[in-house]
Amino acid sequence: MFSVIEDAAQRKDLEEFYKENMNCFLNIAYLKLHNKNDAEDAVQEAFYEIANKPENFFRVAPKNRISYMVAVIRNIASDMFNKNNKITLEELDDEYSYDDNPFSFENSAISKISRDKLKQFIKSLPPLQRDVLTLRCLMGFSTFETAEILNISQSAVKQRLYLAKEAVREYVRKEDEIYE
Repeated sequence: MFSVIEDAAQRKDLEEFYKENMNCFLNIAYLKLHNKNDAEDAVQEAFYEIANKPENFFRVAPKNRISYMVAVIRNIASDMFNKNNKITLEELDDEYSYDDNPFSFENSAISKISRDKLKQFIKSLPPLQRDVLTLRCLMGFSTFETAEILNISQSAVKQRLYLAKEAVREYVRKEDEIYE
């Protein structure tokens, strides 16, 4: 699977990353799929996608790579689950989404409440919203790149980002009211 990576150092790094974290990734996929074989397939598919386009993975800071892979694996597992259970996602029209500068959104939210409280709240978001928010706002991927990484449409990225940002805005608003 990793032989498609031309850079030997990147190939070695990805192989080591895979070996070190494989059990964690299998558990994440299993939590969604409830089937060992499907979980293995989801993890393999995630690493196959990374091997075919390693620049996105290696663009992420080493300390954030596990979070990045968790987002990719969770999304693949969700897609597999939905496909197996014939669940579809209705997407919001573009007019109901916004895709402003992700860093200005993060900075405005952080300036109003403590970083730790915001991190805890973000961790409580539904996983699919949290993954998009993490990739777009914290890791700086574009809508197109996030859609590619998670193997979803750009419209789905915008919808999830919209919902996540609305939840964060509401949380920040409530926190502001407490301290006023």
